[in-house]
Amino acid sequence: MKKIATLLITLLVCIAIVDIIWLFFPDYISRKYAIVLTIPVITICYFLYVEVKNILYLLALVAFMIADYYFFIEKSLSNGVISSGVAMSIYGIIVLKQSHYISTRRLLISTVPFLTLYMLPFILFVEEIDDKIFGEIIFYSFSIGYFSFMCTMTYISKSTIVTKKLAIAGLSTACMGILFGVYLFIDRNPLYAVVSNILFICSHYKMWQYIIIKDSLETNRKV
Repeated sequence: MKKIATLLITLLVCIAIVDIIWLFFPDYISRKYAIVLTIPVITICYFLYVEVKNILYLLALVAFMIADYYFFIEKSLSNGVISSGVAMSIYGIIVLKQSHYISTRRLLISTVPFLTLYMLPFILFVEEIDDKIFGEIIFYSFSIGYFSFMCTMTYISKSTIVTKKLAIAGLSTACMGILFGVYLFIDRNPLYAVVSNILFICSHYKMWQYIIIKDSLETNRKV
């Protein structure tokens, strides 16, 4: 099993390196492959690693692959954003289902301040968003915010090695969303795109770790 985890880390590092090389040699390398390969690689390693599959997690991965299809094959930004938003929402549901120990009172008190803080950077480019995709962007932004919020609250409520991985996944996703928004609507500096993709890779790897460890612990308890 450790060999599969090592393989996944190696492949993800290679994907990130390809994207970094593209930053310096954009005329010789297509970064499309550094983006679309992340989810399939994680999915394959997930199937190799576990026997009992988490259906919600698989649905989220499928939604992410559908998003990549719309982004890079159909060239449909709106459908790609919607698919990504759905995938992020499923991530949020997974965390909610597995984090029953979070205090309802703490959730209610923290929701508005957290989402307000998260949405502040979007004020910078909200005027630049095309009206045709405004609703989709807002949905995607809130799905990222919700996932990041649930990850953070899970870690605050129960600080363990497992929830720490989840917190890293959530914070990486939040930063990714903000940087990608800056790249799309404010400054087309390729550095923002590359850093955003590295955060994307980090987020999904940490979520992969969380799902495997959490589901393994729950399976052992049932046995």
